[in-house]
Amino acid sequence: MKLSYHIGYVFLILLLISFSRATSGQEWTEPVNISNIGSLISVDLNFVADHKNVTHVVWDQRITDTYWKIIYSKSEDDANTWSEPIELLGNTNYWMAQPHIACDSKNNIYVVYTHDYLGWTAEGRLIKMITWNGHEWNEPIIISEGLPGSHYPKILLDKYDNLFALWGVGDDKMYYRYYKNNQWSDIFCPYCDSADWFYFSDGINIANSTMHLSGSSLSYNYYGERPQYYMFDMLNNVWQNPEMISKDTMVVDIDIVVNKSGIPETVYRKITTNSFGISFNRTMYAKKKCVNWCIPELVSGVDVNQKYQQIEVDQLNHVHIVEQQNLDLGQLLVHNSKQYENWIGQVIDSSAYLVNPKLLFNNNKLYCVYSKSWEEGNQLLSDIFISKYDIITGQSQPASITKNIPEINVFPNPGIKNFTITFDNGRQQHINLSVFDINGKYIKTLCNKTMPPEKQKVQWNGTDKNGKEVQSGSYLVRLKMGSKTATQIVEIIK
Repeated sequence: MKLSYHIGYVFLILLLISFSRATSGQEWTEPVNISNIGSLISVDLNFVADHKNVTHVVWDQRITDTYWKIIYSKSEDDANTWSEPIELLGNTNYWMAQPHIACDSKNNIYVVYTHDYLGWTAEGRLIKMITWNGHEWNEPIIISEGLPGSHYPKILLDKYDNLFALWGVGDDKMYYRYYKNNQWSDIFCPYCDSADWFYFSDGINIANSTMHLSGSSLSYNYYGERPQYYMFDMLNNVWQNPEMISKDTMVVDIDIVVNKSGIPETVYRKITTNSFGISFNRTMYAKKKCVNWCIPELVSGVDVNQKYQQIEVDQLNHVHIVEQQNLDLGQLLVHNSKQYENWIGQVIDSSAYLVNPKLLFNNNKLYCVYSKSWEEGNQLLSDIFISKYDIITGQSQPASITKNIPEINVFPNPGIKNFTITFDNGRQQHINLSVFDINGKYIKTLCNKTMPPEKQKVQWNGTDKNGKEVQSGSYLVRLKMGSKTATQIVEIIK
């Protein structure tokens, strides 16, 4: 086995150990499959919680390269169970994708999307919108009249329920219009008179009647894209001058949130190079202070590609950042939070492919929706999953409980077979100890019973549920102790 292969495995082991020991007893729930379709691919997704705490999710589903559908599902019990996914548009042969969803104060639902009516040509793409009025979905209307090549729409509402639709055209300009007093405004193009190029991302946050947006810029005066901040007075239809968040070179992913004090905070994907001359994408966090932005700080220092960055703040004004970490052996969805000035990471999920997470804070919980894919035969299939994280539960646990945070140890590691797994059980409770492969596929249950309060030792001989020896590679040993979970990676080398 090559040295680099050993190093990769050891690094992955150390990475998961650091995550499993840093969780402070507060855990993401077991991911729930929203779609249960197993489609060829599901990429763009978005979700919102209405004023009755009903969660609504939309995503696009690939049928062929030129035929995509918009799919919708909702949950009325705090994202635990979901309605049967429905195709919103009766689409039989068109490319309909890139959905974005919003909700007004009366719980009307708005969905905008890109519709390519000429068959996979930029010239045929327009932005359309459909509305749920509590009883039915209305017929689609065109938002981007006269602007073929439109794509990546967003739909938002201010505190007066005025609608704002934003979208891009081609590779150089952003456009918007609003719906007020029962009529649509003209179409506007902010910063169109600038020699530089300014782009909006999915990162949009509304505080009162001020829209805060994140995005990027290009210029003849500097190399690469740079992170930008935009502010829009929605009542007076006035845009402030763009603000460059930093001089970092970034790529695509950037998100923004406005905290409880009205201060914008952002996360973005920076392109950097390590001491070996290898380029990586790093997660960077920045906060605005008075008129300037603070020096960005590194969130994840590991030398792996990080992308799909998302940011939220909770009711305590604590920052939460979700990212995908792209490893050679698979991908991790990681939640980062700050504890005593240090960023602490926690794994939400792992699989062969995890893309496009969206993060939402609602009713004292964080919700993360994402697309999870796996290989089946010669095809790549995917479904939409959701996990949640209760802020109050983690903050209010008494010390007697938090001392019983599960810590799992496996030795030898790496090894060939015959592994010993130890953990301390602080009280009599139900224990489940199971093994999964690096993509999350179930391998074997080692223990599933109530155990007494003492140090426990369990053996695994490196076989699956059928008694067959597993192949070389990395495996996840997952311990569920009551309501808490810990995960450890085991490397098998033969």
